[in-house]
Amino acid sequence: MSVSTTAYDALRARLISGGLPPGARLAEVPLAAELGVSRATVREVLRQLESQGLATSDGRSLRVSQLDWHELRSALLMRAALESMHAELAAARVREGHVAPAALRELRELARRAESFTEDGRYADAVAGNRAFHEAVDALAASPISEAAVHRLWDLITIAMERSLTLPGRGAAVAREHRELLDAIGAGDGERAAEVARRHVLRTLEAARPEAPEQTQTR
Repeated sequence: MSVSTTAYDALRARLISGGLPPGARLAEVPLAAELGVSRATVREVLRQLESQGLATSDGRSLRVSQLDWHELRSALLMRAALESMHAELAAARVREGHVAPAALRELRELARRAESFTEDGRYADAVAGNRAFHEAVDALAASPISEAAVHRLWDLITIAMERSLTLPGRGAAVAREHRELLDAIGAGDGERAAEVARRHVLRTLEAARPEAPEQTQTR
């Protein structure tokens, strides 16, 4: 693995985890010291983050992207559309016998693990587990172009929004919705799987809605 790839992975992880919050300045010199790489390497990594929408310029320097409510809403609506399609495709592949039982068992284990993290109050792990579950569903769809698109959306959404799993009752609702999705996919019911997946993301959108929609701060 190249130095720039390692540095990119490390910096992206900091953005995704909230170690560098939305709006934080991404300065070359301190980042190079923290990552143990050259300024040229940091510059290359920052260009890559900017091209993916994870960093934006304020005219003088790069900062961690900070989506306003309308941008976050757009990202979640797009995620709802793509994940609905992936759920339908995954269910169709189950119905046609293209998905091994072991893959469905692994999917159920991912859902169980995410639910366990939420119950234990380990919200950072629950967020990561929730994403792992959804990305496993995306993979079952066998649609690599749209899978890559929703992967990038996840990065933007994770950086931008409040941890909705911490809202009262939301963790239990997420676990219930995951089970509904698993049941629909396991039954090979594409229409139901698509609707459950779409409704699940739209409920996340509702949970993320600020009290005043005109506010631009989402964290």
